[in-house]
Amino acid sequence: MKLSTIVKWSFITSFSLAITGAYLKIMHSEIANAILITGILATITFIISAIIEIRTSTRITSAAKNLWTIAFILFGGFTGFIYFFVGRKRIADQ
Repeated sequence: MKLSTIVKWSFITSFSLAITGAYLKIMHSEIANAILITGILATITFIISAIIEIRTSTRITSAAKNLWTIAFILFGGFTGFIYFFVGRKRIADQ
């Protein structure tokens, strides 16, 4: 499977599971914790695959690679949202 496919689907999965899990948690559902844990695992998969995609890119400088990597480590989900919708088009070698 291509890395770009893993990045795309892990982001979509983690985002949808986080929203669903949060809603179910608010509704006091018993399955909410399992969905949130699955969402966390999908988020970790997204962050790791996005960092690999950034580090192997030939379209940006090493300083930009370092900044994206640090941002992913410190701000995970927020950086992931920005990366997926704004930065990925100019960074990823497709």
